[in-house]
Formats: sequence, C-alpha cells, structure tokens
Amino acid sequence: MAAGRNRYVYGNTARALRPIEKEVRSPRKLTTKSRKNIDRDTGMNPGFMIFMTLAMVLTGIVCVQYIRLQSSLTTYVNTISAKEIELQALRAENDDYESRIKGAIGLENIKKRAMEELGMTYASDEQIVVYNSEGTDYVRQFVSLE
Repeated sequence: MAAGRNRYVYGNTARALRPIEKEVRSPRKLTTKSRKNIDRDTGMNPGFMIFMTLAMVLTGIVCVQYIRLQSSLTTYVNTISAKEIELQALRAENDDYESRIKGAIGLENIKKRAMEELGMTYASDEQIVVYNSEGTDYVRQFVSLE
C-alpha cells in the first residue's frame, strides 16, 4: 500500500491527488462536400436577407403606427378632460345666473309691475267661463267668445 493514498486531508475541500489530463482532439480533415454543406448552412442567402429586411421594416412600421395611435389617444383623453372641466364651470356659472335672476325677479314683483304699470286686473266672475272637458285635459275653441 502506498503511503500517499491513505493520508488524511484537512479542510473543507478534497485536493486532487493527481491532475486530470484533458483529452486533446486532433482536428479532422473535412471533405469538400462537408465543407460546402457547412458553408451553405452558416451563410445567409439573399432570399433570407430580403425576408428578414422586410420583416424588420414591417415591424418598424407597426411600432410607429402604434406609438402614433397611443399619442392621439392620450391627446383625445386630455382634450375630453379639459372640456369636462369647462362644462362644469359653465354649469356652475349658469346655475349662479339662474339663482340671481330668480331672486331678483320674484312673482310678487311681476304681479306689481303688471297691475301698476300695465293696468292689468284680476278677472271678475262674469268674465270666467267654465267648459265641460269630457275627460280630456284640454279644450279646443272653435268660435269666438265675444
């Protein structure tokens, strides 16, 4: 028994007792037919190059169109948001004007102006004519009341 085989190794890794020899391959001689097949397979023929160029151009066009659509969509969304804000402001302004008008011109003011300035009066009992409506909500007048 050799003394080197049974010795104890300290540490967390075992040391190689002898180096591992790599197998060195000698290059093979290729035949001309094999060399042509390898060259043909590794090279790019003109048809493949045209196909790949067209595919890249088409992909570029699709990407540019997509970016344009996204940009126009973003513009439309921003425009709609601005118009909605403008609409809310106009509605608030309209409601404010309406409340001011209703507050300034009340029914009592209209009645007072009609009676004093325009000479209007309430109808007397002789002027009121009652019609039988026969189940409808409106009455049609075919002849003059005078």
